[in-house]
Amino acid sequence: WALAEEESAANAYPCAPFLARAIWARGVPSLDFRAFGRIASPSSTSFHSSTSTPTLLPRPLPPPPPLHPTSTASQRPRHPQAPAPLASANCPPPALRPPPAHGRPREGAQAEAPPPRLIPPPSVRAGPRPIAPPSLRRPAAAAWLEELRPPATEVDSLTSLFRTRCTMTSLTDLLLATTVPDKRPHAESQIRAAEQANVEQYFTALAQELANAEKPVVARQLSGLLLKNGLASKDPNRSRELKARWEALPAQSRVLVRECTANALIAPELDIGKAAAQVLAKIGSIEIPSGEWPGLVPLLLTHVTNTDPRARQISLITLGYLCEDLVLLQEDGITIGDEISNNILTAVVQGMRDGDAITKLEAARAFYHAVVLAQRNFRNERERDFIMTVITETCKTAGAEVVQIAAFECLVQIATEYYDFLGAYMNTIGTLTLETIKVAPEKVAVPAMEFWSTVCDEELYLKELVSDGAADQRKPLNIIGQALPFLVPLLCETLTKQQSEEDDDTWNLAMAAGTCLQLVAQVVGDACVDLVLQFVEANFGNPDWKYREAAVLAYGSIMEGPSSEKMLPLVQRSYSHLVQRLQDPSVAVRDTVSWTIGRICQFHPAIVPIKELTPVLGERLRDVPRVSSNICWVIQVLAESQPNCSGLQAADTTPLSEFFPSLAQALLQVVTRPDAEERQLRMAGYNALSTLCNHSGNDCLGHMATLAQEMLNHLAMSFKNVDRECELQGLICGVLTALVQRLRERVLPAAEKIMEETLKVISAYQQVKGGAQVLQEEALLLVDALAISIGPNFERFMPHFAPHLRVGLQNYEDIQVCLMATGVIGDLCRALGGKIITYCDTILQILYTNLQNTAVDKKIKAAIMSSFGDIAIAITGDFEKYLAPVLKMLLEASNTKLQDGPANNEEWIEYLNTLREGVLEAYTGIIYGLRDSGKSALFKESVNSVLMFVQTITEDTTTTEAVMKAALGVVGDLISVFQQELAHHLGQAPFLARLVEFANRCQDPNTQKTAQWLRSLLQRYGR
Repeated sequence: WALAEEESAANAYPCAPFLARAIWARGVPSLDFRAFGRIASPSSTSFHSSTSTPTLLPRPLPPPPPLHPTSTASQRPRHPQAPAPLASANCPPPALRPPPAHGRPREGAQAEAPPPRLIPPPSVRAGPRPIAPPSLRRPAAAAWLEELRPPATEVDSLTSLFRTRCTMTSLTDLLLATTVPDKRPHAESQIRAAEQANVEQYFTALAQELANAEKPVVARQLSGLLLKNGLASKDPNRSRELKARWEALPAQSRVLVRECTANALIAPELDIGKAAAQVLAKIGSIEIPSGEWPGLVPLLLTHVTNTDPRARQISLITLGYLCEDLVLLQEDGITIGDEISNNILTAVVQGMRDGDAITKLEAARAFYHAVVLAQRNFRNERERDFIMTVITETCKTAGAEVVQIAAFECLVQIATEYYDFLGAYMNTIGTLTLETIKVAPEKVAVPAMEFWSTVCDEELYLKELVSDGAADQRKPLNIIGQALPFLVPLLCETLTKQQSEEDDDTWNLAMAAGTCLQLVAQVVGDACVDLVLQFVEANFGNPDWKYREAAVLAYGSIMEGPSSEKMLPLVQRSYSHLVQRLQDPSVAVRDTVSWTIGRICQFHPAIVPIKELTPVLGERLRDVPRVSSNICWVIQVLAESQPNCSGLQAADTTPLSEFFPSLAQALLQVVTRPDAEERQLRMAGYNALSTLCNHSGNDCLGHMATLAQEMLNHLAMSFKNVDRECELQGLICGVLTALVQRLRERVLPAAEKIMEETLKVISAYQQVKGGAQVLQEEALLLVDALAISIGPNFERFMPHFAPHLRVGLQNYEDIQVCLMATGVIGDLCRALGGKIITYCDTILQILYTNLQNTAVDKKIKAAIMSSFGDIAIAITGDFEKYLAPVLKMLLEASNTKLQDGPANNEEWIEYLNTLREGVLEAYTGIIYGLRDSGKSALFKESVNSVLMFVQTITEDTTTTEAVMKAALGVVGDLISVFQQELAHHLGQAPFLARLVEFANRCQDPNTQKTAQWLRSLLQRYGR
């Protein structure tokens, strides 16, 4: 970047002048590495003290009024059946469709494509704990008991703020104007101006508007919406600001807002009550943890016991909103008082026993969140028994499917949160859920099926903990194993309940059964195979396509879990029959057969007959898009299964080598088909082509050079069709990235053309984003691969690429791109060596600014640490000008301790280890860079800090193997530089003994070599 940019850069970053020398002259403020993003913590366990009798006691209820008919039934959203965007070789290509996120994330899981008619599971299983099931938040329509009418003079005095700042005559007119398209922008700007002018009057005026029964319903509803938005935001940093702003308001104003909102809660209009409910929940989430509003929950409890069912309903809706927020606070490590949690749980459980169906529904929806706060209750056997009785009875509610759905979703939540307590209730729950799956309407049966999938999730998770030695006292209850004779036949039979051959986007019972069967196979392994084969053999030749497809789907579903020894004879017997089924007249059957073949390739690659299968795959690529897309995935999985075939470690040849030209040509035909947009076939084709290039033998490199020219032609032609995300250009860039990584220096003749087309992609992406300063992810990966491949020759492209790198580094809101751009720095340092110094002032300035910015994600900040080391190695002695402030930042980062974060929090532990590894890598780079330039003495003052850091690492039981390896290397680096001066003092250091002990246990040959090198240094210099 030219120095002419200094002024604009300084304006963009007033806290950090453009030139590095100015930055360092000012000194570096303390950086809080504990505040790098929000760290979730596990649910705390706070509740009332244990008693001999349950506190969740039933209350006498009035006779139930007539049931209100329910309008709609909830459906779980289904994830799109689509391949994931093409990834680079740096990030292995993801699954064609996102795999089910069952329970807790499991590292090392291989990406897979779910079956053609088997879509990832519903939203309640989209993470460790779903926040809102689909059936939540549909309050019933009703009238209310009371209304609040504040004195008109009081309202007028509060709305005077708006009259003085706006041309409107009243707050009401201003709010109504926001519903008129041509008046809306002006009205919204006036509202924002009023908020900025006096936030206290802004809140009180809106609260009075919300509570005033004489005002239009729309104006009151909008007042509630503005109040809620003034209390919380989806952005965590903004939410913290809004919380602090609310807490800074005078006490009398906050009380006024509370009272007005509480009175509006029981307004006759449903929309007013719902708006007030959201406001009360947001206020409660701020003031309940601090004890500022202890009366909120008791206030809601008075309505829950009201004789009018509609008052009970709106209070339960409010409790649902409130619990949803309290759960998030608890995950952030904030303790929710025992009395609060118990009172809420008492209210919602009581509501679930209500005779009114709508009240029961809202109570079940609130319970879904409240149960997460109920750890203490679930540890009390009598209270747990009472809760489980109420839940199971609610699941049986006659004539109200939507209530049953919500109740089964609560049962799923209990299985997620309290698996360890399920054993005593499985006789009841098992009978209830299996019978529901058999005979209940599909919308009710799906969440009942989900219960079993969730139990599978938990048992898989516990099995992993046991294998890792981290399960403590927990262990799987073998619920799935015990239920196997009843569960597997039911799942197989449920697979036949498809209604149409069309692969629509509706999550249904058959899909849920397929997902559950996959999980069962992972849990029990070989034990399920014979049970499934009975169904497969009975229905594989059935004249009804539903049964044929179900048989193939069941067979494919058990490929993950059972051993290859168990599956080998079965695959050998079934292979020819499966290939024949690729000619089945039913497109659904062909689709599922192709998926099943892919599963065999994925989980049992050693038993796949590649020579017989590959020609068939090339032929079936001409099938309809739905089938062809899955065939592309099979080719991708087959390529990934080739041993020792990736990048520089590629084998000379592979079993796929002889088929590379024909497969590549067939895939090129796929991506140019007129119907390639259907079923995302074009994306699947490019994904398969990229993976094929990545994992083929070196004897295919000649074909790859020709293919690279073909891809450049594709890219040049693609600009005729540029969508909002430049998806097509990204897919082609992904293939080119794979080719560049494989061709290495052979790509140099085409480097200029590649760079030219890549810059066009970046420019096109910025244009479709309205001129925003953004960076296209796949284009960045392609440039990175090119720099690695051509090394110093990339210098001529840096003036063109540097501005885009700067955009990527500064665009921290796009975490993935900013993280990748930070990683590109290291690759550029290795490619350009000392020539990178031309750009170091600007790069260091941006990295420093990102470290200071609390809005920057913690993963980015951890990655920045490594970049410091990369730069130091590249520019050697010239790093002296940056040394002091960088060392101070590294010291701040190294002082981050385990106890600084939430206790027993996996995310915090992972982040801490990533941060420490980055710091150690930075120290290594700096040590080598200064040593190579004869300036090691500059680092001497920091040696003690580094050794204390290593000592902290060795004493931490959560330290990962990667961090220990890096610590071992840093100690060796220091001794090799400072020799006797340092080694003399380290001979008896306790942390050194722990490092050596770690190395002796480690099976990694490189680590053992490093340890041997360290011992030789100590022997040489420690005398």
